Amino acid sequence: MTVSYPYALGFLSDRLRANQVQLSIARFDERSGSGDGRIWTAQLAPPLWQLNLSLAARSAADARAIDARLNALDGSRGTFLWQDPTYGPAGGFVHGLEAVQISAISDDRTGLTLSGLPAGYEIYAGDRLGVSFDEGRQYLATFAEDAIAGAGGGAGPVSVFPYLPFGVQVGARVDLVAPVLKLIIAPGGYTGFTQMPGGYGQGASLSMIQRV
Repeated sequence: MTVSYPYALGFLSDRLRANQVQLSIARFDERSGSGDGRIWTAQLAPPLWQLNLSLAARSAADARAIDARLNALDGSRGTFLWQDPTYGPAGGFVHGLEAVQISAISDDRTGLTLSGLPAGYEIYAGDRLGVSFDEGRQYLATFAEDAIAGAGGGAGPVSVFPYLPFGVQVGARVDLVAPVLKLIIAPGGYTGFTQMPGGYGQGASLSMIQRV
């Protein structure tokens, strides 16, 4: 069986074992200004998530296996799914979070309302949400404000960023526990393991950007 894209979580993401995780927003804005201090900006493309990982040392065989899987992505051509091993919602995981859905989306798509939450569950600014949509696309956002679920399990409207793409619709299932990103390696973004005497590899790092 040959490899196929995107790599499943168990094929690569679950094996990376990062020492450090840096997830941030890459913006594509153009700016101009005048001598009196006025500045104009224009968004040339929607913002994307970018990710930098420092990988933990491991056995020589494991290091070679990770190198092989990353090299088989063929630069920036192949994609893989990733979950952040350092992340957990601030309100913790409780029974019932598996049934959360989007019940409404604001007209400007900057916010949403959720249903199916456990009553009283608290969402905190910085918590993440993920939605799988359009046969393989992955949406990841952070809440920009706090919210709390009412007795009926609804919360919102609450602001999110990045804003919801048009493919995400009311009724979509929402992952609040371990949202997924689809990524590619940024050009020149992989530094492979250095093999050390004693049979282990170290020093690998990855720079990636979201593929939508």
